[in-house]
Amino acid sequence: MEKQPKRFSRKKFIGLLIFCINIINSAQTFCQTMNSSSGKKPSWQYVQSLHFKKSKEYFFTDEESIFSVDIENADPEEVTVFVNDVPKNVSFVSSKKELYVGPSDNPLDDMKRGTHLEIVFQFREAGVFLISPIDVRVHGMYNRLNVDTVLVYENPNTVQPQLYLEFEDPAFNAAGKKLNANVGDHVIFMMYIRYATQILNFGWEIPENSLFDDVKRFPITEGNSRGNQFSPAAIPVAKFDWQPLAEGEFTLPAINITAVTYGGKKVEVPFPVYKVKVSPKKEGQLVTEQGAVFGYAFSTPFADEANTNSEKKANVDLDRLLELHQRERHSFHFLSSAYKERKAAEEEYGIAHEKMEMSVPGFITVCIITAVFVVLTIILLLSKKFTERKTIPALSLLATLLMVTTSIYMWIKVNKTYGLFKGGKINPIPEINVHASASIPRGNVVRIEKKTNGWLYIRYHETYGWVMESEVLVIK
Repeated sequence: MEKQPKRFSRKKFIGLLIFCINIINSAQTFCQTMNSSSGKKPSWQYVQSLHFKKSKEYFFTDEESIFSVDIENADPEEVTVFVNDVPKNVSFVSSKKELYVGPSDNPLDDMKRGTHLEIVFQFREAGVFLISPIDVRVHGMYNRLNVDTVLVYENPNTVQPQLYLEFEDPAFNAAGKKLNANVGDHVIFMMYIRYATQILNFGWEIPENSLFDDVKRFPITEGNSRGNQFSPAAIPVAKFDWQPLAEGEFTLPAINITAVTYGGKKVEVPFPVYKVKVSPKKEGQLVTEQGAVFGYAFSTPFADEANTNSEKKANVDLDRLLELHQRERHSFHFLSSAYKERKAAEEEYGIAHEKMEMSVPGFITVCIITAVFVVLTIILLLSKKFTERKTIPALSLLATLLMVTTSIYMWIKVNKTYGLFKGGKINPIPEINVHASASIPRGNVVRIEKKTNGWLYIRYHETYGWVMESEVLVIK
């Protein structure tokens, strides 16, 4: 009897169907996982947008300073850092990378992960430092990440307290350490201290032939400690009024201060030395029988003169001066009247600046003449006709050396950057919330020494300091 084939049961059919569905779902899940993994790989644009940030607000000399950056979706083994070169007085200490996991910025993802990268430097001197971009390789792609510009302070454990003076008369602040005054003048100044947590002793000796008094004292003179929390700000100590009663050469009366450093040491704080030349009293001042000097500071002629000078300085047209400086700079001095016009304008505004602008066309002309002399000298030295006559080649060589020296000197002058200052106070460090160390009148020419993060380091005679870039009109 012939056997009947077994039917494929419904139960087995359903089981096979479920198995196929599971296979399909597993394949889809695998593909999604692969796509998701490849999608989380950081792009070059994303990594390039990152930069190393300072790990704390203040950095100090002779201690480790850490910069860090977080790179999302990159495991530590996929990240390599290369530090190529560092500025002078900066040492690269080490680098470290570690896995981090944290809350995600994307609401669809629960967590984010990536690599926390640190680089450690040590600074041997105080100042502003710009570290070259750091090479970072992520998933085989090379990137150059910028590093925060950093202002490094002297180490609080070793730095000594410093005193700063600010005179009420802007002319004194701009004069450096040599002042000029008249008998009977009131030399009023504020004294500030930095890098001190406490003042223990505060006093002075009454100078001869003068009157000296403290007009106002501030809380730090009461002997209370400010704590060990570092601050670069200058703390006001007291306001003084010195009135010389005789002419001659004097030193600004010194203030004796004993202070406590951040390191806990008691030190005598040196007082800055200011030389003061006191001239005879102005016309209109009277001397009483007791010898006290009283100046008619509010008499009409003196007030008119002071008001006139103030009005001149307040009404300085910077755009006009800038145009004259630039016209002078881009013209031949012997063919242009720009220098005379600029000098007349400065006299009108009460500004003294006798130096001529370096002529750019003059510099180009000197370079062309120098090139001609160099070629001529080479021809003379190689020419057989002048081999025996050594006088002419020697004179040509001497003239060439002179022209080369002149070209180098003019090149240095042309490449220095100057500008017109809008007037006001300058800071000892590039920060807004810091007490100003000096002031410069409006319209004066300043030399721009360096530039960083919207700040300019300028020089005016012997006065140096930082100002916002918007406060200076660059002479181009």
